[in-house]
Amino acid sequence: MKKIWVAFVLALALTLSVVPAAVWAAYPEKPVEVIVAMQAGGGTDVAARTLFKFAEKYFGQSFAIINKPGASGEIGWTAIAQAKPDGYTIGFINPPAFLMLPIQRPACKYRLEDFQLIANVVMDPGVIGVSKDSRFKTLREFMAEAKKAPKSVSISYTGPGTSEALLLARLEKQEGTELNKVPFDGSAPGMVALMGNHVDAVAMNLSETHTYVQDGNLRLLGVGAPGRDPAAPDVPTYKEEGYDYLQVALRGVAAPKNIPAEALKAIQDAIGKAIEDPEFQAKAAELQLPLRYMNAEEYTKFLQGINKDLQEEWKTNPW
Repeated sequence: MKKIWVAFVLALALTLSVVPAAVWAAYPEKPVEVIVAMQAGGGTDVAARTLFKFAEKYFGQSFAIINKPGASGEIGWTAIAQAKPDGYTIGFINPPAFLMLPIQRPACKYRLEDFQLIANVVMDPGVIGVSKDSRFKTLREFMAEAKKAPKSVSISYTGPGTSEALLLARLEKQEGTELNKVPFDGSAPGMVALMGNHVDAVAMNLSETHTYVQDGNLRLLGVGAPGRDPAAPDVPTYKEEGYDYLQVALRGVAAPKNIPAEALKAIQDAIGKAIEDPEFQAKAAELQLPLRYMNAEEYTKFLQGINKDLQEEWKTNPW
């Protein structure tokens, strides 16, 4: 009897050793941490908390937002890249800044290749606008004036190393001139300068313009979207104005490279379903979040293209 019992135990142990782990613990079996590389209460933080509150409905576990701000996002994004790739640590990323840091800073501790991209959530194109009484009616007119004499026209923007800085550098290069670029800590003070006639134009994000446009204080000359944006259908793209450049602020979700396939699928599916949720869409509209969903494959190709362009740009025209 003892020999039979021993044989049974050995057979059971052997069986357990070859049963796939997935049989015993289906993903997700615990909450997932979401690293946000920006301060709590900011636009990125609010977007992340809102999205994942709804994504929980379709995921089966909760998402815990962890703020790790600092170094223009590098601290948080490095933490995502270096996390254990088990599907229980992911994070929000903010291209193009997310892509620009490793190009600008050789010592940056992450690269695009260190991440598994999961989904894009927000696409907020940049715009160039002028005051309602401005003599400039089109972006071409604005740049034609700048071409007549370097620094003859001024524009407020959010400073060196930003998507606005990159765009303005490209416009200057194409026209062979130099704008009088006036940096501000955010778009709000830049708008104050515009309304006070201290600058001729302002560069900012489309989502930030709604109130100013509605009040009649801002007239948009161009938008950096791939096509005309539904939020500003009468505003031509930069490409339509003769400047074949994209300028979009993205907010998306990424994980460390090599997370399990089932984790990638589960998180991607939960985000996709949340974005289709009418309640989430209403909340996003209230928060002025311009939604643009891309799945992992689409998002990866899109960012790889932008990253290649930025790398080439830096070689000849560092911003």
